[in-house]
Amino acid sequence: MRPRHIGSESDDYPVGLLDLEHPPPVWALGELGESKTVAVVGTRRCTRYGVDLAESFGSAIARSGWSTVSGLARGIDTAAHRGCLRSSGHAVAVLGSGIDVCYPKENEGLYKRILDLGGAIVSEYPEGTPPDKWRFPARNRLIAAMSEAVVVVEAAVTGGALITARLAAEIGRPVFAVPGDVDRTASEGCNRLIRDGAFPVLGSSDLIEELSLILGPPAKGRRSPVPVDGVLISDLPQLWGLTVTEALIKLGRLEVEGQVRRQGDLIVPA
Repeated sequence: MRPRHIGSESDDYPVGLLDLEHPPPVWALGELGESKTVAVVGTRRCTRYGVDLAESFGSAIARSGWSTVSGLARGIDTAAHRGCLRSSGHAVAVLGSGIDVCYPKENEGLYKRILDLGGAIVSEYPEGTPPDKWRFPARNRLIAAMSEAVVVVEAAVTGGALITARLAAEIGRPVFAVPGDVDRTASEGCNRLIRDGAFPVLGSSDLIEELSLILGPPAKGRRSPVPVDGVLISDLPQLWGLTVTEALIKLGRLEVEGQVRRQGDLIVPA
């Protein structure tokens, strides 16, 4: 799979980026898709509460047939992508480095699973560009513009998540935020967003209900939980980010639901 360089005049340019004052050309790996898009962002210094919520949001968005956009950073971004992929959803990771430079390095498995399940990796930087700190605030404007709504799970009063929320509001994207304890650093940014007009969201079902008013009803069809050309049974745990036992349980459920079938040791879409 080779990266594609896409200019703003191209037919497959992410249409949301045209709302930016200066739409940049981007590099893309994988499939950007045509489904509605929701960004789930937050702090790297998150709590267990935030991780669990971000995973449930990513999973609920995937089950609704929408795409989850985030930045592949540690913390909330990672959890949102992980939840999306566990429900076989479409994910888009927007990097603050070259398209071939996975940062942080421990997310290389997640980077690969996003592509394996038909998602996309996007960056405005050419191959080999290092993840310099100053690139990430600039990256956040792409996350905001590529999404039709932005959800902030946990955020301090400074940091990338609030930058993304501010940029989203400036270009007319609705912003949602999870309320939290007033004395918790990881909730202070979200509480201020709500004070300033962001929509409070109280859980995954509440989020989907609110998003449905903006994006329309959830898509009825679900994406295939395995690549179109199939996957070996032994590779399912890595593909789905599960333990061997969890992957086999999920495989059995998908077979019963008629979503996949076996061809020897290969699992293919039904």
